[in-house]
Amino acid sequence: MKDLTRQGIYRLVYDMVKADNLITQDEIEFMEHICEVFKITIDIREEALNLTLADAMREVKNLSTRQATQFLQLMQQLTLKDGTCYREEALLLIAVTLCMDINEIADIVSVPHSDMMIDKNQVVFIENGYDEEVNSYIIAHYSHIVNSFRIGGFDFIYIPKVIEQLCSSGDKLLYSVVEHLVVRKTKEENVSIVNSIKGQTTEKIYREIILGKLGFDLDLTEPSLLIWVGSSIVNGKRMENYLVVKTEEKIATQIDLFIDRFLALQKSPILTIRNSSVSPNAFIYSGFYRILFDLITYRKGVRCDIVIHPFNHKNVISIRTASGNVTDEQPLIIGPKESAFYVFLIYETLKFGGFNIACNTAADIRYIEEAQKRFEKIYFKLCNRDTAPDITNPEIRRPMLSKIKKAVESHPTLVQKMMFSPEITKRRVIKVHVGEEHLKIDSEKE
Repeated sequence: MKDLTRQGIYRLVYDMVKADNLITQDEIEFMEHICEVFKITIDIREEALNLTLADAMREVKNLSTRQATQFLQLMQQLTLKDGTCYREEALLLIAVTLCMDINEIADIVSVPHSDMMIDKNQVVFIENGYDEEVNSYIIAHYSHIVNSFRIGGFDFIYIPKVIEQLCSSGDKLLYSVVEHLVVRKTKEENVSIVNSIKGQTTEKIYREIILGKLGFDLDLTEPSLLIWVGSSIVNGKRMENYLVVKTEEKIATQIDLFIDRFLALQKSPILTIRNSSVSPNAFIYSGFYRILFDLITYRKGVRCDIVIHPFNHKNVISIRTASGNVTDEQPLIIGPKESAFYVFLIYETLKFGGFNIACNTAADIRYIEEAQKRFEKIYFKLCNRDTAPDITNPEIRRPMLSKIKKAVESHPTLVQKMMFSPEITKRRVIKVHVGEEHLKIDSEKE
């Protein structure tokens, strides 16, 4: 076993002991026992405290099946050494257990603590793209899912329902809240803010808030649930730890099992049935709801569109920013070939879910050859050139992608930069999550 894996084990053990803010002599002695079992020295313990919980979990996943079973058994015993398994300990134990599942159904992500955080008892449904089947299932079983989470003391946050509830009184409440809680604004800005809130989707929230504002380092490939599982101190800084669990086909059953397991671990659980439903006369202003509202109102409902100018020798692409009655348009500083590649990536994401550069199978190779042809059509429509770059060649593709990312990041008026910036997933697919409604083509030929 590597020392780094031992460090991961100790970090998890250390956080488990501190989870309920109650440390007993029996727990300390059992920590010593675990250190003996896994040969964890004092030096390793010191180094372990420099790891985030996410880093620790990543290392512990390297344990063999026998070692993993032994470790989980010791962790469960540790939770009972102070007489009972408290809520915080049960939550962390379930997180570790799910993360060590051989089917790789869950992971832990650690982010620095900030003033804008998801509440401890809020469970957020997140997705990096719209999954019709999963969303239809949630809508059909929404009441069951909400009530199951409430029994466990959690609030379930599903963005489409949040937006629906906010606008359930014909926008009257939403307009009033915006008017009184947002300072220095015009009526036009109020309208833009309300329309911006109404136009939010789970994918937009995931990219702008989860990845952008809160700084989560995630590569989400499937719809998931995001759950807070504790805090850690790493190098003197407080980190918040979240469990990311992939949703199963029957999410309601998955959640029922999760809550049953969660309550069973606690020997004497105190059930707090949370009642957080939003009525037509109420507006929740805490946790994730506050993050959503504050972020949108802070940028005053700004909308950004990509404007394409075919055959413009200076700039093929510009960003048009609109807030209320004020519109501004600034060029995206990239060359013609990068502009064509950027537009290609957007359309490829809309139609095929992204530009697959993996080339692992014969089907992948056929796909990328067809993608090159689609790119060439876009390139010749936008650029006055005779030959198109070979985007199947990584040596040609990488510099283009780098220039696009830098241009997006440095653009002076572009908000929601996480939505507009290309990303490369773990499966080697390049995506740009810009909706087709944000694409505008200038009909006037330059």
